[in-house]
Amino acid sequence: MNICDQVSTQLDELERLTGLLEADMALALFNQIECGLIVCDEHGRIHFANHSAQQELASQFVLRRGGGRLHAIGSDSEELHNAIRRAASDSRRILVRLRGAGDELMVSVMPLQIALCGHVLVILGRRQPCSDLGLELLATCYGLTLAERKVLRALIRRSTPCEIAKAHAVKLSTIRTQILSIRSKFGSRSIEDLMLRAAQVPPVTGALRHTGTLPSSTSLQAA
Repeated sequence: MNICDQVSTQLDELERLTGLLEADMALALFNQIECGLIVCDEHGRIHFANHSAQQELASQFVLRRGGGRLHAIGSDSEELHNAIRRAASDSRRILVRLRGAGDELMVSVMPLQIALCGHVLVILGRRQPCSDLGLELLATCYGLTLAERKVLRALIRRSTPCEIAKAHAVKLSTIRTQILSIRSKFGSRSIEDLMLRAAQVPPVTGALRHTGTLPSSTSLQAA
């Protein structure tokens, strides 16, 4: 092998490694996002799901995977499939409300602007304003005490002051004092303002995750 062939081989290997690194970085990025992300074709066949989406599918509260396709639990499945078909064929962006047994999830369906047409991105909404890790980061940012963090977490989970006092086995006046302290540190006028502040926390996951594989144009075309 002459020097030109050696250089060409090394460049090809470098390009291959660069592609693998980029895919690895993209996968790590997707799995750090708290919102579930699912890529599927116009028939609902799933080509990619990040870690959060895989958890949602495994729970089968409102969504499930069946025969490699995305399905909603109950009567909302047809509405979801119609939204996927419309997003794929007409480039429509659609919000779908999915309901399960005592559960509800808002799902956004939008077309993917990629070389291969007919694929859509399904974004799963959040059930809570922010994750447990996001709440801890928020509490640390504003210097909340341990007791105040517990109260804030309960408020975010829609517990009333009376319910929090009962759960913490303290007087209602104690909880009200802690809420006033939290509002003072946040500069918020009401509990609703605290909820809004929590909703502004970026959607971060609770642990480092690196699972699954990214879809390639080859795999999408083969499907």
